[in-house]
Formats: sequence, structure tokens, C-alpha cells
Amino acid sequence: MTRRMVALLGVLVGVASAGGDEQVMLEAFAYPDSAAAQGVWRPVEGPPVEVEPGAWEGRNALRLPCPFSQVKERCYWDAEVRWDLSRYGVFSLWVKVEAPSALARGTVYFRSGKGWYGGWFTVRSSDWHQVRWSRMDFAEEGQPTGWHAIDGVRLSFWKGEPRDTVVWVAALEGSTRDVVVVRGDLSLRRGSPEATGVQQYAEQTLRWLTQAGLEVGMLSDMDVEAGALAGAKVALLPYNPDASEQEVAALRAFVEQGGKLIVAYSLPSGLAPLLGIESGEWKREEYPGQLARIRLREERLEGLPERVLQNSWNALVPRPRPAEVLGTWEDGQGKDTGLPAITWHPNGVFIGHVLTPGDAEAKTQLLLALLVGLRPELKGEVSRRLLARLGQFLHLPDWNATVSFIEQQAERNGRSAEVKPLLEEARRRREEAQRAALEGTLASLLGRIRQAQETLRRAWACSFSSRAPEFRALWCHSAFGISGWTWEQAIRHLAEHGFNAILPNMLWAGRAYYPSQVLPTMPEVETRGDQIALCLEACRRYGVEIHVWKVNWNLSGAPREFVERLRQEGRLQRDVDGQEVLWLCPSDPRNFELERDSMLEVVRNYPVDGIHFDYIRYPHQRACYCQGCRQRFQEAMGQEVADWPQAVWQGPLREEYREWRRQQITRLVEAVSREARRLRPGIRVSAAVFRNYPNCRDTVGQDWVLWVERGYLDFVCPMDYLADDEELANTVRRQLDFVAGRVPLYPGIGASAPGLPPEQVIWQIQRARDVGAPGFVIFNYDLAVAEQHLPALRLGITRP
Repeated sequence: MTRRMVALLGVLVGVASAGGDEQVMLEAFAYPDSAAAQGVWRPVEGPPVEVEPGAWEGRNALRLPCPFSQVKERCYWDAEVRWDLSRYGVFSLWVKVEAPSALARGTVYFRSGKGWYGGWFTVRSSDWHQVRWSRMDFAEEGQPTGWHAIDGVRLSFWKGEPRDTVVWVAALEGSTRDVVVVRGDLSLRRGSPEATGVQQYAEQTLRWLTQAGLEVGMLSDMDVEAGALAGAKVALLPYNPDASEQEVAALRAFVEQGGKLIVAYSLPSGLAPLLGIESGEWKREEYPGQLARIRLREERLEGLPERVLQNSWNALVPRPRPAEVLGTWEDGQGKDTGLPAITWHPNGVFIGHVLTPGDAEAKTQLLLALLVGLRPELKGEVSRRLLARLGQFLHLPDWNATVSFIEQQAERNGRSAEVKPLLEEARRRREEAQRAALEGTLASLLGRIRQAQETLRRAWACSFSSRAPEFRALWCHSAFGISGWTWEQAIRHLAEHGFNAILPNMLWAGRAYYPSQVLPTMPEVETRGDQIALCLEACRRYGVEIHVWKVNWNLSGAPREFVERLRQEGRLQRDVDGQEVLWLCPSDPRNFELERDSMLEVVRNYPVDGIHFDYIRYPHQRACYCQGCRQRFQEAMGQEVADWPQAVWQGPLREEYREWRRQQITRLVEAVSREARRLRPGIRVSAAVFRNYPNCRDTVGQDWVLWVERGYLDFVCPMDYLADDEELANTVRRQLDFVAGRVPLYPGIGASAPGLPPEQVIWQIQRARDVGAPGFVIFNYDLAVAEQHLPALRLGITRP
């Protein structure tokens, strides 16, 4: 075992100094016999491993028996290693499963000190296939030391159906990439309020580039600190607000060695001169829609799109010197504000805000043009990969498969007359793109590929059919609707595109966007008006249902003095470690009354169609454990709890406390439901809920199936924000079984989160229909969804 690990480590060290895209065999699993394999791989739960000669490409593979007829949860095996994986942003493993239905999923874990990095995967075929992960796909568990200090590997296979199966594995590899996305893990480690955005923008950037066919790696801030960029050509920093001095120094060294940077929004002072920027001024939009788009100077760089949709709310406006301006901010009316949005310098590019979700095609084109502009030698690879990727749609592997699917779908739905000319046009555009690639003209190639892809997408959208009756709704997280639009425009637009309901977020735990006697009324109401009244008026005009959405318990954005008063009164949550959580404690009677009365105020004062719960839960499983909860739980139990909070966290009263937590949430749903129906007969009560029932009962106290069973809800909207279309279909099928026809279940589809393109939203709506959902809700109604998703949906699946 020791000799093998030393030899393996030698392989890793041997490739560590090379540059560019590299691939290293971390574990070949090609042991000479089972005894040798068992000396390395130790079963934690499961039988000993075996070696199967010649099972993979004529070489030996590791055979992992999984007796799921006997095992309760999973089978897993561990090996001790000593690896530095800080440079490797992509990993792969070859897998084969005898009976895929017996396997819920697999996970490869890398152990580092007191924690793990886990990358999971699903298997749907009994053939050999390669599973691939980027760093983005690995979740942290515990407190791992870092990718530079991997000291163990775990292969874990989770039980699906209760039947025995066998898993074979071969060739666990790690790869470096010329182009690397740097995720701001320092923000994640510090628990920064920006952590969600950091994760989102890194994942989004990686997804755009990989969907274009590029091989892109992902590293962390800490990897960069350790020098992991050595050998890479371009590093993209999509949002890294907590970059350390050590990381900035490493980035400077990277540039000095010929590397290039693309940096968005967060610009450390040590990087500004490197990018030719003298200074930057943070600027909030002065009027709605001021920072709606970026208008590019196409003549300056080959392949740039004309503009990209941003809908930004603020920006860092650079003062370029000697960098030049590559793009400026354009407002929602098409006016060029003259404010620099993107700058260009031989060392790299600065973008004045994060690249927001939406307009994925244009933003992908922007990034590709920037990459090739900074590194012209990438042009050939980009061209080849773009052409190879053209026509790949969702689960469809290539152009021919996609065209065939569209033709069959159109014939089945009686849409062939509309679809056929679109497919002919798409073929012409594809041929033009192929000629442009031969001519070596990037601008023409990118333009033709985009035209071909957009035409193919249009054909895809037209091939689907509408269905009636069907509940078609949009969540709108802004109380003001779409930036730069009135509620009149927003509601007319959704009605014209086949939607019949909106769920606008008009109140939180500590703010209201209408004149309220219960919650603090936000100052914008004085200048912009009563938002419920404005939205309601437009809804009545266009025959659209309005279900007013409340964010429960969460005090985000509440006035400081209001929060401070609650703090002094002891009404905020505390986690198991005693740290404050900026949410109302649900067990406090004063908070219960505040939440109940705020929702009933809306029902009483406005003739709305419905009232909609959101965040109707605890923030996570570690809250709330405040002293108020202790007192009230003791009263409910009729006994003292001495060892607080351990007795209810992991101790003997854990299950009793979990049930008590659930009751604190359920009682609000019950009270609002009962009183709302009394105040306004016919009103519909609904809730946005976690998809992972029944797990959410214990983690966040959200027992939404119970609410359905007891008749508290008139419909329920699980937030099924999934990128895997079949996982969505299976999830909706399970949820429909839970509600058992008692009320309609309308799955939430994540156009904005996780950030699905229009064609995937269409397909997920279809898959939800296929398994029996009578409607759907899309998140989130913003400018990108309004301008890009809704027009595509109107062509077929929501056709009025």
C-alpha cells in the first residue's frame, strides 16, 4: 500500500510544473488482483472490493458489490492518500452499474483534515460512462483544510431500490485547464452576506463557457494564494469581494508570467493599475433601468455582441488610464449613459458589475470574444468547439438528434407547418457558420452560430403545444415589478404571453410596499405609490390573478431602528451556538401576531385572489435555540431542560424539540388560513415550500404535506429549482404522490435560479405536465425573463 501511494504521489508531482491543459491519473484501479486492491480500499460499510480483469478497455477495474437488499443507506469504501489537488479544477471517473435503479446516486469524496469535498453523480445506464465534475460541483462537509492537502478518498454509493447490484469503477483523473474560473471561497469561508452571490456568479460563468463547449477549470481564492494558476492562460474572477493580499500578489505574479485576467465588479486596489484603471467609483442607479444593458464597441474587438442585457442595480464605474473603454452602460430606453462598463487592457478586462443571469447567448459570446482577444491562440479551439456544440440541446447529444426530436414533436402537436421553415433556416445558418470557421473569421462565426442556435431554439419552442385550463404564474421578487416598467406594462406583457397569475413580493417580516399599520412602510411608497394597489389594478384590467407574496420571519432589508427594537425586546432568533440570526423567532407570541396581522391586513384591505407564504420555515436546522424558545418549550413539555441547547440539539429531547419547532410554523399557517377565508370568502391560500419533503420537516420545521392534509392550503408550490430535467420530473411525481390530489400542486421552475435558458424552461414545463402537474410557477419575473423567456414560451407551450 505504501509503495503504491508513493508511486501515485510521484505521478502527481511529476506533472505539477507543466503548463496548459493537463491530465493526471489519480487512481487507475488497475490492481493485479483483489488482495492488492483490498490492501488499499477498506470497506466502511459493504463487502470487500474485488478486481475484475479486463473489465474496462482491456484493463482491470475495481468491482464494488452493493448488497442493497440488506444495507440500509449506502455502501462505501475508503483509501488513504496524500495528494495536492490545488491545481486541478476538473475531475472524472469511469463508472458502470449492473442495475442502475438500485443506485440512487454515487459520491466521490476527497478528505482533507477535518472535512470532505463531495461530488455526487447519478447513473441511468448499465454501460460504462464517464462522470465529470468541476470544482463547482463539490460540496464541502465539515471543515476541510484545502485542496492542497487531500489525505483520503471515499467511494460512496447510495441505495435506490432495495436490490443487490454491483458497481465497477476505473480511471479517477484530475485535469488542469488553460481557462480557469476563480470562485471566491474566502467569502464562503467567512460566512459573508455576499456568499450566495459569489457562488452563483462563479457557477453561472462556468456553465456559460462549458455549454459553449470550452474546457474550463475552477479554482478557489485559496488555490490562487497557493500558486495554483501556474500554467493557466486566463483567469476569470466573476465576483471575488474578499480577495486577500496574498491572492492579489499571486494574481499579479500570474500576469507578470503572461497570464490574463477578466475581473468583474470587485476590483482590489492592487489589481486596478495592472488593468490600466486609475480608480473606480461605486454608483447606484439614479433611476430605474439606468444600468439595463451594456452597449459594446464591436469595432474594437472581433466577435463582440452588439449589447448584453444586465438589469444591474449598481456598478463600479472605472476611470480607465491607460485602459480603453470597450462598452458603456445603456438604460432601459436605449439611451447611452456614457458611463464606462467594460475596459480593455493588454493584461486583462474589467467589467463594472457582475454578469447577471439572463441573456446567456450574448454573455457567452461576450466572454468568448474577450478570451480570444486576450489569447488569440485560443481562436482555433474556440471555433472547433463551438461548431461541435452547435445543436446540442439539453438531453439531445447533437444537431441531428435535436432536429429529429423537434420534427417528431412538431408532428405530434400539429405544428409542422410552422416548424419546418425554421429548421430549414437553421440549417442554412449552420452551413454559413461552417464556412466562416474555414475562413477563420471569428466575428462571422460567432454571429452565424448564434443565429443558427437562436433559429433552432425558435423551432424547438414552436414544436410544443399549449394546454388549457392551466395555472401559469410568475413569482416577482421585486415589489415594483420589472425594473424600468410600470405594473401596467408588466401585467399586460405576461397576459399577452399566456400567463394568468402573478405572485408579487409585497411584504417581508419587517417591510411593506403599501401603506401599512402593522409593518414599517418603505419610503419608496411615498414617491412610487401603493404597489399592491397598482399591481391589483393592472391585474383586474388584464384578467390576471394576484396572489400577494409575503416573505415570513426574514428581517432582511428592514429599517435599522425597527430591527434594533426587536433585538432589545429579545425577539430575534439565535442559533445553537448562541449567535444572532436576523429572523423573527416563530415561538415568540409577539412575532406570531406580527406575522399573522400583516398578512391579514392585506386580505382585509385589498380584494386580492390569494395570499402566499414564503420562507415559512426556520432559516436552517441550527435555529432557533434562543432563551425564549427554551422557556416556551419547557412550558409545553412541563419540565425543565438543564442542558440547553444540547439536550434538544443532539440529546434525548431532539425529536420532541423538532416536533415543537414544526408546530410553531404550522400554527401561523393555520391561523392565517382560517382568518383569511373568514375575512374574504373565496380567497386562496398558498405557500412556496422546499422540495425535499420529508427532510424539510426536521431541518427547517416545514411540514407542508401536513398543511395540505389539514386543508390549510388551497395550492402548494414546491421550489423545484433543478438543472436536471429528469430529476425535476421525478421530484414532481413524488410531490404529487404526497398531496394525493387534495389540492393542486404547481411546481416552481427556476428560470432565474439555477438560471435555465428558455428552451430548458419549456422542457421542464412539459416534463411537469407529463407527470401530472396541473400548472407551474416560474421564478423570477425580471427583465431577462420578460424579454427572453416569455416570448419563447408564447411560441408554443403557453400560446394564448
